[in-house]
Amino acid sequence: MSKLRERRIRKKTFIILGNNGNSLVSDSLQERGWSQTQDENNFTLKWTELKSNIDYNSFTEGQQLVNHIPSSGCITTKSGLLYSLRCYFNCNVSQSSGALNELYHFFPEAYKLGEHREREKLLTVIGESERWICKPHNANQGKGIFIFKGKSELIAYIRRKSRQHRFNSTRIVQRYIENPLLLNGRKFDIRAYLFVGSTRPYNVFFHFGYLRLAIDRYDAESDNMATHLTNQYIQKKHPKYSEIREDTVWTMEMFSTYLKDQGVLQKFGLADDWAIKELHDKMKSLALTVFRSAQSSLTPRLGYFDLYGIDFMIDANLNVWLIEVNTNPALHTNCKVLQKIIPPLVDEALGISIELFDKKRCNFSIFPIKNIHNFELLYTTARESIERPFAAPTPTIKKNQTQLIYRRVGLAPIKRNVLHKSCLNKPIPKGSTKSKKHTEGLTSPLMERRHHEQTIEVGERQFLEMSLKDI
Repeated sequence: MSKLRERRIRKKTFIILGNNGNSLVSDSLQERGWSQTQDENNFTLKWTELKSNIDYNSFTEGQQLVNHIPSSGCITTKSGLLYSLRCYFNCNVSQSSGALNELYHFFPEAYKLGEHREREKLLTVIGESERWICKPHNANQGKGIFIFKGKSELIAYIRRKSRQHRFNSTRIVQRYIENPLLLNGRKFDIRAYLFVGSTRPYNVFFHFGYLRLAIDRYDAESDNMATHLTNQYIQKKHPKYSEIREDTVWTMEMFSTYLKDQGVLQKFGLADDWAIKELHDKMKSLALTVFRSAQSSLTPRLGYFDLYGIDFMIDANLNVWLIEVNTNPALHTNCKVLQKIIPPLVDEALGISIELFDKKRCNFSIFPIKNIHNFELLYTTARESIERPFAAPTPTIKKNQTQLIYRRVGLAPIKRNVLHKSCLNKPIPKGSTKSKKHTEGLTSPLMERRHHEQTIEVGERQFLEMSLKDI
């Protein structure tokens, strides 16, 4: 191994903060030859549960990776997701068809409790026999959620909290799905994954995930939240969890077999592979809608990636509903199905993000993506026209260096103030000052072009090509 390559590999360090999937992340990176560090100021990749553990001001674009996009609250908070979807549909759906009507075909009708107009509208649409669910703005694991029935119970809640000076104005109230599809009498939801593997360019992926089932049989009248909320955090508190935990998580194949054996698909005239194909495509479509609703609000930087848990429900008529999007999804492996799904998912997500990062830094083609196995590519801007590139540092001319390679990346031509291509491809001799003349007096578009014309040493290029073979 060359000294250059050995030096580069030693520099690949990672730091992990928190307890969510830390052993999976550590094992995956160490198998790739990375070493763990505790130095929060000097790392190549940081994996953390909380965005607050990332200092985005000191983040070095193109040299570091972090596993959270700073502005992701536009979809990972309850009110943020509601606002993003509303804006997206208002901009992309014709007024004649009704933007909110289109939205509420897959996202349960929702209102912001703290906004006067929305609260007044909510009070006009709630029927006395209808159930609604109230959720905190920014919480997961079912914390702070409660279900109420009718307008009178909502008004009583608001008055009680106002008297206690504890009224949370950031909550949202959402129509409760009262006719869920049940599996052996139990409620369930589907945990899928939306993975933003890179933001510059955007490469977004989808993973099918698994089903989460409640332990108790479903009873709409029950005050026990464990019958209504199916996540593992809630179910683990059940006294019988240790006995039947293996039956609280199903694969999509188990779900498909159940629907076929119970005659559910035959009842609706659907094909036996509905869960594997049609349901799968529907969830992918909704996941893409979620991302597109947030895309303009996300901060693109080379080195940002993020894994989101995206939850769906299916009602008794086999309608698919988007419930919420979670940052820092649970990566626990406390049953056999999760042991089968989660470790490969984490390893693949890391592999994809590192591969995309390295390829972009080196201006290599993004496709094909070697590390993709179970994830599916949903969306990419890698092949779209001009995207402002990462401004990599200009390489320095070293001793005994006789040649530089200008590597072109296939941009659409910029028509104004462009230097002749012979100038762009001409080698720069040792000690020459011609590089200054190349850039003096050029306008911004040409400077962007110059960023694309990355100069890479011949020896460096050989090293990078060797490294990418190992990704």
